[in-house]
Amino acid sequence: MSLPNPVREHRSATLALAKGLRGADIYHWLVQNGYFPESYVLPPCFTVIKRPKKPKAYTKVSANGKSFKVPQSQCVNVHFPKTDLTDRTFGIIHPEIHNDIAYHIARNWKSILAALIPKDSCVVSYSFPIPIDSKNPGRMGSLRSGRMIYEFIGMVDDDLTSIAYRYTHLVKADIKSFYPSIYTHSIAWALHGKRNVRKPANLHNFNLLGNRLDRLFQYANDRCTNGIPIGPVVSDVISEVIASGVDRLLTRSVNAQDIDCEIVRFKDDYRILVKSETDGRRVIKYLQAALKEYNLELSEEKTSIWALPEGLFRDWVSKYHAVHPRKRWRYKWKEFRELYLAVLRIDKECPGTGVVDRFLADIMSKNGNLKVDVGLFNLQKVLSMLLMLATRRVKAFPKIIAIIESVIRSPFGSAHTKEIVSYLEQYLKNLSADEERNKYLISWISYFILSNNLKKYLAFKPKYKDLITRSVFNNRGLVFKGCPDFVIFASPLKVGKRMSMLEHLDIFNPPKFS
Repeated sequence: MSLPNPVREHRSATLALAKGLRGADIYHWLVQNGYFPESYVLPPCFTVIKRPKKPKAYTKVSANGKSFKVPQSQCVNVHFPKTDLTDRTFGIIHPEIHNDIAYHIARNWKSILAALIPKDSCVVSYSFPIPIDSKNPGRMGSLRSGRMIYEFIGMVDDDLTSIAYRYTHLVKADIKSFYPSIYTHSIAWALHGKRNVRKPANLHNFNLLGNRLDRLFQYANDRCTNGIPIGPVVSDVISEVIASGVDRLLTRSVNAQDIDCEIVRFKDDYRILVKSETDGRRVIKYLQAALKEYNLELSEEKTSIWALPEGLFRDWVSKYHAVHPRKRWRYKWKEFRELYLAVLRIDKECPGTGVVDRFLADIMSKNGNLKVDVGLFNLQKVLSMLLMLATRRVKAFPKIIAIIESVIRSPFGSAHTKEIVSYLEQYLKNLSADEERNKYLISWISYFILSNNLKKYLAFKPKYKDLITRSVFNNRGLVFKGCPDFVIFASPLKVGKRMSMLEHLDIFNPPKFS
């Protein structure tokens, strides 16, 4: 009797659940929940609070498919510091163009699904862009793709490890600058076939779904054909369609050469089990060739071959477990300090991992209280230590601010609000001296100040140039004004009363792996 293959079972379960989704539900979820980037990118005042009640398209095809007049727009860019020297740029699409992209995806869900999970592909994707819920078939889930990466890594541990004994080597590969490199014309290639789309009769035939999506993404981004915005879920859908097109070409080559392998992918990240290093090198070459057909490249520095079991597990998980084998209900000051220093050492040895996020989750209780004893003797030290973590992992900064919010809302914190605000005001001053470099951090501190009604304590009154930081600090939505069907900004004070930052960032439910 053959043993079950959890990788293949994952693919079958995903397809079955996706088939049960309703187009109207997909449209509404994309327009509302999928409009802004992940929760850690923008403060929660950036939220869709008004949108069309029924699916509609603002631009329609006319002249028997020859005309599709999409108004030209530009994405609003949100720069997220990736390292000390580089940024990752997220994009916010004009609401009406984004609406139309969502409309066409939802209205043509069967065609999109066939491209997302093609029958002639042996590659199993763990990055299905639309949230599905195995406990409630036919209903939308709640997990965004950024969060799903943690689940993917956990599945690699579980699913790949369970079948790895059949193989000898693991290939890790990554598409270079995936979203910024996507050629918008390749959307139609993936949906309709490259040769078919390039026929003279089809080049400008907007009755073809791929050509409509191509035009919408182009005109959302100042008519650029290179790159799609990072952040909106509609971009995740399209990138997955294109990656699945690459997977189909890779499958043909692997099958033609009769290579025994198991291939999984999360977005642009491949894991391939093979039976020899030679087979691993051959698969890499076939993947490079498949990517070239879509004007994409493999990232050389992120491509490697490992002799199993090396490469399946992460060092930081074991290192963290060694210094923190079990959760604690409370940390004395010295215990907190020693764990903090251990986390810094692990982060230095294993940069870019989730050890900081794990640490931040572990020092918070389920009811939103800091587990560390905080008093006047160590208040400034705790604040300083937490804020310094942001220099090590900028992505964790909103969570750090959320923890400070929990402190200021505690009995001790409310009695020492002025001291805490004074400390943060000095920090905000330092950041504001270089707004262009620090606007991500400024926007989150500004949200914290306004959502907790603390602006009255500030003597510092900065004037910001960036649309995002200015919107937050001035409590006024300035992004894509003039769209009467959409309201995409809410008062920070109202949002803060409805939901804590801890809840927004889901600190209570941290990823197991990263």
